Amino acid sequence: MYALVAFALLMSPVLSSEIKTRLSSFSGEFGGGSGVAFTTSGEHSYGPITGLRIRESTSYILGIQIRFGSRWSQVYGSTSSSYLEVTLNYGEHITQASGKYSTYINELIFLTNQGRMFRFGQPSGSCFNLFPLHSNTVLRYISGRYSGSYITSIGFHWDKPHGYVSNGVGLAQIQAS
Repeated sequence: MYALVAFALLMSPVLSSEIKTRLSSFSGEFGGGSGVAFTTSGEHSYGPITGLRIRESTSYILGIQIRFGSRWSQVYGSTSSSYLEVTLNYGEHITQASGKYSTYINELIFLTNQGRMFRFGQPSGSCFNLFPLHSNTVLRYISGRYSGSYITSIGFHWDKPHGYVSNGVGLAQIQAS
């Protein structure tokens, strides 16, 4: 019995140092869900979301492309139509995502920590309005499905901003040495 207690006491610093606060969360998937799956996971390691390119029709979101740092992801969905492009300011992050969907994604709305709103598509269908599950987290990447020339579903992945770590109290920016 004493050996078990001693072992537990010796291991407690090891276990507590390995416990990390997880701040990531997922919202979605919204839409019809048919077609080819996509994700921009992995690309978010190039930096924070700094821009969006959205292709839209009079009824649907046709395609989406995200810039991480200075690098654009591939286009998911249609590549044949012109796109609307927005650029985020330095230190600006997407903190809310809303929209409407049916068989396809009809509308996307993004709000930022600097109070800006970007709206794409048409307001028809069922609504969604999403926030990250944890405070001090932002949109880091998206996933979903596309079929032909339409985005058929979309999901939102939230985490701490790129270049920040959890310090047990809040977030601390990683300093370059």
